[in-house]
Amino acid sequence: MAIQILVVHEYTVIQKIAQNYILTEYTDATVKTFSATLDAIEELKHKKYNIIFCAMEMPGLDGIAFSEAILDTMNKDTHFVIMTSNYGGDKIEAYKQLGINNVLSIPFTQPQLTALIQGLFDPRASRVFERFVVKDSAVVIPLADIELKAQLINIGLNGLLCELKLQKPDIQILTSSNLSIKFPDPFGYATQVQSCLMRMTVIKWDKNHFPKVLRLAYRFIDMSEVSKKTIQKAVSTSAKELTLAEAEALERILEAES
Repeated sequence: MAIQILVVHEYTVIQKIAQNYILTEYTDATVKTFSATLDAIEELKHKKYNIIFCAMEMPGLDGIAFSEAILDTMNKDTHFVIMTSNYGGDKIEAYKQLGINNVLSIPFTQPQLTALIQGLFDPRASRVFERFVVKDSAVVIPLADIELKAQLINIGLNGLLCELKLQKPDIQILTSSNLSIKFPDPFGYATQVQSCLMRMTVIKWDKNHFPKVLRLAYRFIDMSEVSKKTIQKAVSTSAKELTLAEAEALERILEAES
């Protein structure tokens, strides 16, 4: 799953700067923003995040009180970062004594924010084994009057990436959400997989400058138990095959070096 980041700051300009910096570096990240800590706490009770940024100076619950309130949510183990313009050695030490080890000074640059994220949670490392190739698989995207068939590039338990060749531009792709995934034998067919289109990239244009080939990234929202087991079986088998291939490759390297 792509990195999930929450940014809580009273000023929308800071929210937008942080969001822009994050999405520039991690194009498939999900960044949710809040202007009030109490609203953010309600969100954290129901959704898991990888990193939470919060301003120190906030109305209602300040950054310290907010960090304590998080302990009563499903995000009690999530990385927490204080954002503050009151930044100095004595303040950092005071934060550490309160159990807050991560501080982002305001103003901040994109390299500073990226370095902090990489130090806490490396999204690229987690994505290495998140999705797997299942050969000869297709994704069926139903539209109002036709079904489009895309080539499955990779798939995980939480989403997939596929490539679609268009005969003509069709805005309906943006609203189609119930995918079907056709795996080769012995895996079978995962049908009615309710999904959310997270990212669409044009990788080829036709001579009239219309999109010709699209890369579509979907996040799974809901599906039947049968479809879930079908996807789990395909992903698990592919993961085992990759692990075996890596082990064999490593063994050959060691033999060559001995």
